[in-house]
Amino acid sequence: MYYSGQEIIEIAVRIEQNGYDYYITAAKNIKAPNDIKNLFLDLAEMEVHHSDVFQKLSAQFEAENFEFDQDEAAGYINFLADSHIFGKKDAGGKIAKDVSSPKEALELALKFEKDSVAFYEELYKKAKNDARKMIMQIIDEEKSHVALISRFL
Repeated sequence: MYYSGQEIIEIAVRIEQNGYDYYITAAKNIKAPNDIKNLFLDLAEMEVHHSDVFQKLSAQFEAENFEFDQDEAAGYINFLADSHIFGKKDAGGKIAKDVSSPKEALELALKFEKDSVAFYEELYKKAKNDARKMIMQIIDEEKSHVALISRFL
């Protein structure tokens, strides 16, 4: 399947919104206040910020902000978009509901964040101008999420 630059931005927004849903639901599943619950609440807030950044990028989107062509339709970025753990609509909350322990929730969160880094790094390679700056900001933040979550595992 081929994605336009605009569709890739929409996928990025959906990934961030699913991340928010996942972290909020996972936090609610942890009954007693603790560091992991607080981590999930903090990460949820960060996902809202990322979603806002991508929505801003989408609002000022110009076709020339990204270099996509049909030859890359089967490329790595499309694979990442299709296979991202939170790439599907409403996946975040659904996945969190099936989690049986805080450790499992952390492991899934780590996978989500690593998948996000890989997706955004590929998106960055295709971005131009101001889009590159915004995406690099998100990549750096996603990497910091990986480090935060890793401390709890």
